This record gives sequence, C-alpha cells and structure tokens, in this order.
Amino acid sequence: MITDFGKLLRIIRINSGDSSKTMAKKLNLSPSYLSAIENGKRNIPVDMEKQLCSAYPLSEIDKEKIHKAIYSSSDTIKINLTDFAEKKQKLIFAITRDDISDDTIDKMFNLIVEEKAAK
Repeated sequence: MITDFGKLLRIIRINSGDSSKTMAKKLNLSPSYLSAIENGKRNIPVDMEKQLCSAYPLSEIDKEKIHKAIYSSSDTIKINLTDFAEKKQKLIFAITRDDISDDTIDKMFNLIVEEKAAK
C-alpha cells in the first residue's frame, strides 16, 4: 500500500525530473530500496528527511509536508534514549507500555502544542 510519504517521495522525484536511479543515488539508497519505500513495502530510513532536504531544494511548506508524511507513514520509530534524562525515559516507556490514560495523554499533548506555539 502506498503511504503518504511514498506519494510525496514520488512527486518530488517526478517534479525534479529524476529517475528512480538518480534519486536513489542522491539519497544514498539502492533503486530497489527506494522503490520499496515509495510503495510502502519498506520502512523509512531514520535519516530520510534530512537526506531529502539536503538533496532537493524544498520549500518550508514541502519540508513540513514531508515531516508529517513520515510521521503518518511510519509503523515504528526508533529512539536512542542514551542522552535523555531519566524522567523523559520513564515517560517514553510509560507511553509505549500504555500505562498512561488517554485523558492524560490528551492533556500532555495539548501542553506540548501550546508550548511549541509559544516559541
């Protein structure tokens, strides 16, 4: 099933006039892996957003679309917790274990959105 990210990736490739092989080279991927990402058959590499933004002249709007599409198209997210403070680690584990009620998650989410908007 083609994901939102796969659609955007294909649009960027076509609009830039790149072949799959050319785009794959720019993103340091094999053409078959790029095709599998476009078609939603492979996970999106962790550094894909950074690679796309470096390889193509994208507007801020396009960058935001890519960020959102990666988020909505990903089944799993790998997080290196090494540099996180203990409280943040405990919070992440609590969320992933489903130890927090939906009401509490809604409140936390709203606080995060408000804080981000204030910056």
